[in-house]
Amino acid sequence: MALEAIETGRHVPLDEIAESQQKVRVETVEQRLDDLSNSIKEHGQIHAVSLLQDVSTPDGKYELINGHRRYQAARRGGLKTLRANIYRIPAGEEKNRDLLIQQHLYAANMAEPLIPVERARMFEALMREYKMSAEQVASCFEGETAVSVAEAMKYLAIDQVVLDVISAHPEKFSEGHIRVLAEFSSPDKRAWRMKPDEQLRVAREVAEQKDKLVAADPRKLEERVKSVVKMRRDQERARNEKVKKSQADPVKSLFRAVEAVENAVRNLRELDLLVIKEIDAVDKGDVMKRLYETVQSLDDFANDRLSKLSTSRKSAK
Repeated sequence: MALEAIETGRHVPLDEIAESQQKVRVETVEQRLDDLSNSIKEHGQIHAVSLLQDVSTPDGKYELINGHRRYQAARRGGLKTLRANIYRIPAGEEKNRDLLIQQHLYAANMAEPLIPVERARMFEALMREYKMSAEQVASCFEGETAVSVAEAMKYLAIDQVVLDVISAHPEKFSEGHIRVLAEFSSPDKRAWRMKPDEQLRVAREVAEQKDKLVAADPRKLEERVKSVVKMRRDQERARNEKVKKSQADPVKSLFRAVEAVENAVRNLRELDLLVIKEIDAVDKGDVMKRLYETVQSLDDFANDRLSKLSTSRKSAK
């Protein structure tokens, strides 16, 4: 089942068109709009937009389901109309409205392929809206498989801040670069998965062309990603080993406990008691009592338990 065409090549005033919320071109919708606007004014509109005749749109407007960039370019260029093909939802298929629109968008965008993230978002929308599996989504689109859908979904693991960097520098990121970022952002990478801050660091390096080899070759980007993740893993391993080692050494634990007492005493001595204009006699007595008891506990610990520890001579170096 597909959207039903009811009229083709009709010139529709822009003020009769309402943009749909089902946009697949989120990342690339703003790219080179001025060039497109000038092209439409100079050479005419080559491809018609797709409008949906839908009673649910406000003021009886047509819903723009494909051609958002052409619509924005026309508005920017001061054009009054756009050539459009008009469709409607087949009778009895209202419940599948979103699915039919997505299938139409997929087919319409084959001439100007969606970037991977946009394609992944389209699949995600169907999974969320219709509770579809990867196999069911693949069955809706010619040439797609469950594997290709699952691979596409990896692009959604890229942090949104990183996607914004990619969107702001589209000419710096090839599909291969984005694929590497997606692969190492995916949970499938397990221990080699990049954290969001690492994704951003690497993406900025590509955007700023800090390393010409990385900028030119996705394989070099993969090497850079691995080096970033390895650095963090090595640091984490070193910290964990340090903690384990200190925890396994009871003498070091003793020194840490003594240092904690020393810090507490230091903080106590540095208190400015002059700011206390007066104190309740009961509170003052309680503080003094607790301090004397603490001093007595420390004295007992030092002269009883600590003094009984066996000692050994350090080997001569």
